[in-house]
This record gives sequence, structure tokens and C-alpha cells, in this order.
Amino acid sequence: MNKHRLTLLGGVQGELRVSASILHETVGALLEGARQATRFFVEGESIRKGPRPAWLEATCEIQITALSPGSAVLALEAPTLEEADPARFGEGGQTSLFDEHDRKIAKQTSIDLFGSVLAAIVEGDPDDVLADRALLDTCFRFATAARGPFDGVQLDGLANRSAPVVIKPEHVPKIERLRDETPPAQAVRVSGTLDTISASRPDVVLTLPDGVKVPARLEDHEAEMLKQLFGEKVVVSGMAHYRPSGRLLLVNVESIAAAGEKDVLFEATPVVRARRPVAQMLPQDETSGVSAFFGTWPGDESDEALLEALRAIG
Repeated sequence: MNKHRLTLLGGVQGELRVSASILHETVGALLEGARQATRFFVEGESIRKGPRPAWLEATCEIQITALSPGSAVLALEAPTLEEADPARFGEGGQTSLFDEHDRKIAKQTSIDLFGSVLAAIVEGDPDDVLADRALLDTCFRFATAARGPFDGVQLDGLANRSAPVVIKPEHVPKIERLRDETPPAQAVRVSGTLDTISASRPDVVLTLPDGVKVPARLEDHEAEMLKQLFGEKVVVSGMAHYRPSGRLLLVNVESIAAAGEKDVLFEATPVVRARRPVAQMLPQDETSGVSAFFGTWPGDESDEALLEALRAIG
């Protein structure tokens, strides 16, 4: 078990007084963020359909061991992924799907993984953020949970960091903007060389002709078929997931097959398709839109002729 510390900054100095609703929301957001971050780095998505798997419940078994007064310091303990599920994350087990993240996640806790996302948001460039929209939404929830007498939250004891991660109110707009700018998943077709497969993990890598490597996740696959396709040109169809910056994160593969001649059209990194507005917004004045007809009689009679016609039928 690794030790962490969650601090609600500010508060009543020297006195242990925390609103139950604030404590509930902050700890709840931390737990949900830990779950989503762990699932994201392991499976490529922070939320998936169906019940939570047993390995995820085990890795996110976070214990509160003490609560100190003043800034409301919560002492926490959480198992490393390796401690929670040795079969999955032990020697030669699952690593992070993302090369630029510390792939050796077995020695980290779910809080470490959530903390790494928070740190990237407040300290790095949008292109450095490894997260999907659902995980960013929970980051926003965590950042806004501490309110009233508190002016932020702090996470200590994170792996690979000597300094804590501090989330203040001024970080909230940035988190919100990143969340709202994250493109939705899009259906794609990609063709490249299958140059990395794993017998124990569902992640594969496609190398495109320009040398770009496209990480992909292939849940249901036949090991023998992948062996036959290894080193060959393949084409995959699935859902592409993107960073807040619009850069590709990975492709969740739904089908894979040997590439044909026409699949050369798909030998490029999937890019975000611009979302078109439902209607084109145009400037409005007295000659356009509702103003062009509102309050105007839809005929060509003069006011005198109209009044005369109304008197005749009245």
C-alpha cells in the first residue's frame, strides 16, 4: 500500500470542521477520477459499458486512514496495480497503452494515475494531456468540489513527483475549456503495417508509410490470424479517440483484415473532422430574418383599403 495525502486548502485553522457535502464530493470525485484514469491508461477509455471489472475495483480500493484539522488533511492509502492484481499487472503484465506515459504503471496506484492527468492539465501543454472527455469532466468535478472556506485541493505522495499537485480556482476555466474542446470519438478506417502485437495484451501498433505509429486496441481477436498478419499491410476499422488538442490518442479496432489495393487511400493518420453547425448563423438587420416580416401585413393593400375591407365584413 502506498501513502497519499489529500488536502483541502484553507479552511478553519486549528479546527477540524469540514462540510459533509464538500467532503463527500471531494472524496467521491477523487475516487471516480482514480477509477477513470486507471481504466483509461489500461484500456484506452475511462468509461465503458457494463459492470466495472474486478481488477478495477481492486486497484481503486482506497482507504482513508486519518483526518487532520486546519486545512483538512486526509491521509490515504491505495494499493499499487501490481499489489491489487498480480496476475494482470505483475512481471510481464499489462503496461500503459501510451508510450509517452510511464508505461510501467504496475508500481503506481490509481491515485498516482489520476494525479498524473491533473499535473499535465495544470502544468503542461494541451497536447501533453492524456485523457478523454469523461475523465476531463471528472477532473473538473474534482477541481470545483472544494468550496466555501476552502480555496483549492492538493495531492501529495504521487509517484515520480517530488512536489504535490495543487488545483486552484484559476485552473478551473482551463480544465473546462479542455473538456469542451475534446473532440468526440469518430469512426475511421486506417491502413498500415502491423508491426507490434502482444499475446497477453489487446494492444497493437500500426506503422503508416510516413513512419507514424498508430496505437490501437483490439479486444476480440484471433491470435493465429494476427500472427499471419504480423509484418503485413492491414486495414482496420473502428473508433478513433483524440486528445483535447485534436491529436490522435488511439483507435479502438472493430475489424482487421489484410489490406487491398484500394486501401492505400487510408494510409494516413486519422484527423478530427470539423463539426458543422446545425444552421449557418447570419447577421440580422431590418431587411432579413424575422425582422423582415414581423409586424408587417403580408398583403399589398394600403392601410386605408385594409380598414375599408374590415368595415365591410364587420
